[in-house]
Amino acid sequence: MISQTLPPNYQRLSQLLPTFKGWAIFTIVAYHLWGYSKGWLLFSQVYSASLKGGVKGLFEGILNIFCLLGEYGVHIFIIASGFGLASSWWRGGKAAGKTFRLFDIFKFWQRRLWRLFPLYWLAHGLALILAWVQPAWVPFGREVLSQGIFDTILASFASLTTLRNFSLDYYYFLNAAWWYVGLAVQFYLIFPLLIWVGKRWGWSSLLIISSLITLLYRTVIVGLSLNEIATDILLRGAFFPTRLFGFVFGIVLAVTLLEPAAKTSQGMCRWSQKLLLEKRWIWLTALMWVVGVGFDWASSEGWMILRIPADILIGVGEFCLLFQTMSVISWGKAGLVTLGNLSYGIYLSHMNFMVALWTILTPVLSFYWLRFFIVVAISCGLGGLFDYSYRLLSQKIALKTSS
Repeated sequence: MISQTLPPNYQRLSQLLPTFKGWAIFTIVAYHLWGYSKGWLLFSQVYSASLKGGVKGLFEGILNIFCLLGEYGVHIFIIASGFGLASSWWRGGKAAGKTFRLFDIFKFWQRRLWRLFPLYWLAHGLALILAWVQPAWVPFGREVLSQGIFDTILASFASLTTLRNFSLDYYYFLNAAWWYVGLAVQFYLIFPLLIWVGKRWGWSSLLIISSLITLLYRTVIVGLSLNEIATDILLRGAFFPTRLFGFVFGIVLAVTLLEPAAKTSQGMCRWSQKLLLEKRWIWLTALMWVVGVGFDWASSEGWMILRIPADILIGVGEFCLLFQTMSVISWGKAGLVTLGNLSYGIYLSHMNFMVALWTILTPVLSFYWLRFFIVVAISCGLGGLFDYSYRLLSQKIALKTSS
């Protein structure tokens, strides 16, 4: 339960975060299945096809665009991660009567990484079991398994430690979505440094510095003569600088909402709060999201320079727009909250489940969209069960240990 002594706006956002995550994980699963089954179509291809098919083409075009937009659901998790870590740090310091002294960094890393890795390691076991049953059920990177025991061991080590993010050869091993775990580890490692910078030079300065680092990094990657796959990997999130601004934006939101009367309400911090909370700025957040998505789609058609600011615009616009939307919607949240609370297990396992289910159901169901949403629903359900089972097991082990 969130303490009633905490500021109301902070409570509102905290209570809505599971809903955000539920929506984000549903769209991410839809995007990955759509891309796997249709071949990662570009917006121009979706648009052209929708014009040629009459009413049916228009209907399919709308569904295709919805699935295509699911690519941006990861922004919600990155911002929410920064928000959650900063909230835990702030509230922990207050509860202990501290004046925001830096916490024990090694204990912080141990505690956070221990929450992240066990389920991630179990997901490897699940993927390997599915691969043993049917190798074709490994969605990406399965060629490593046929290259010999040495490559398999090396790839497994790189994946289990999240070093896969630093290797193009093993980046897709077993599950292409697992890059996010490596990114989360990097954020955990630099979080104490970000807090120190924020406290030392101000939270607005931290936000500005992070935006400059993100833009500079993305400019360098776009300017390098890399192949398309390497460029996409480096811009998508293999290394933390490309997503740093979104993570820091979540940190700044937490501190701003927890200290509404302090100097955090000045400068860029104040604008972050305005964009999130004030409905009169909803047009701006919507414009940021639309422009960011447009830039990202245009970059796929050759205008790569537009991809440099795209993620910053999409992340801020999407998160603030979602907050304004979910604040006024009073129905349908319970299901999203459930998905959000189990989103980590769904994220780790959905690609493996969906490929197996798609292979099994394709000969049975000929109507693409019916088969599509059935597979999405079952994949989310199985991923949620995977997460929930792990929690029950962890609780039992903790009870036995304490007794």
